Amino acid sequence: MENRKIWIGVAVLAGLIVLFFVGRELVTWQQKKQVAKQDQQQAAQSLAQAKQSLHQVCQYADSVGIDTSRYAVTGTMAIDEITKKAAQLMMEVRYGKKPSRIEFSGLPEAIDSSWVAKMDTAFSATDLTRDLSFTPYNQLVKHYSRLRSQGKGSPAVADSLRLIRQTLNFYRYINRFDPDKFVVVNIPAGELNVFDRKGQRFLPMKVVAGKKDKRTPCMTTYIKDIVAYPYWNVPKSIATKEMLPKIQKNVSFLSSQNLQVLDSRDREVDPDEIDWESLSETNFPYRIRQASGCDNSLGLIKFDLENPLAIYLHDTNGRDIFTLSDDRWRSHGCVRVQKPVELANFVLGKQTFDAGFMNRCLIDQKPQTLAIPKRFPVFITYNIADVDAAGRLHFYNDVYGLGN
Repeated sequence: MENRKIWIGVAVLAGLIVLFFVGRELVTWQQKKQVAKQDQQQAAQSLAQAKQSLHQVCQYADSVGIDTSRYAVTGTMAIDEITKKAAQLMMEVRYGKKPSRIEFSGLPEAIDSSWVAKMDTAFSATDLTRDLSFTPYNQLVKHYSRLRSQGKGSPAVADSLRLIRQTLNFYRYINRFDPDKFVVVNIPAGELNVFDRKGQRFLPMKVVAGKKDKRTPCMTTYIKDIVAYPYWNVPKSIATKEMLPKIQKNVSFLSSQNLQVLDSRDREVDPDEIDWESLSETNFPYRIRQASGCDNSLGLIKFDLENPLAIYLHDTNGRDIFTLSDDRWRSHGCVRVQKPVELANFVLGKQTFDAGFMNRCLIDQKPQTLAIPKRFPVFITYNIADVDAAGRLHFYNDVYGLGN
């Protein structure tokens, strides 16, 4: 009897122990299930919030002319992928994409991506537009919205919107360089403007850019220095294709144009001692240089730009071209500026050249290189659609046929 009681007690105790552990495991399982459910709900909420944020960013980006089809969300996309897409789109809203037409990039980028992380939890259009206060950009956005709402279904309007989107992207792209003041040369407009960060214009002027078969290349660069009374080092292609036939006909062509002939060691050579008939495009061991002065093709002021394409801004010996002709596309690629003195003084930050400099035209002057306080950014671009100083929308002639 006693043994039976003992075994009953042991059995009860064992049952209690088993019940304890089973109960504990059951509670733990229920707790884990609850936590998993909460995690699942939280993950679903986070995913929904990420999709909502991306959707809001897409809506805003679409309103300012960005193609958001690349940022579409598929049904199986994870939250990390969605968050990454949102971050990429926000960066494009602020900094744009590199325009496809840029042939040389000579400015270091200064992109800040830290602000994107602060927007992981909530979208804010204010944060997106904080650095997009450039006046021409905002004026162009308004024109884009107006045309978009008025011309739905019109092929002509669709094409206009496409051109405006390209220019909007260019203005966003400028934000990558955080410039204080900078030059923009717009080839189709035949214009140069100096802007500050807010988009205020300084020194608007006409320019003459490259003709269709001698295109001025698009680039981001900077003015390195300014040269007063520059030489014109004639590009070899011009020297051999255009000048050599004229010299072969009459060697006095050189003196009539103030042209000097230099050898491989930059020593001046007497043209009468050269057998010009033996020379050709493939056999031309000389360099042609035009002496400085009022007859120089570069005029009296040259703005040296950093680039390997031998492109620069300069004055011209035919300044009436800006008033007597509307043909702004007739150079060999470099850019002739209408107001070289004003631009030089602005870049130098002081009144270095007076109003009479262009008229004195001193003779026998050697080139004088003037250092500038700091690199002055220059953007040479091809914007067919743009706004003028009054905010009016213009569509310029597609002079190089690049609009398509």
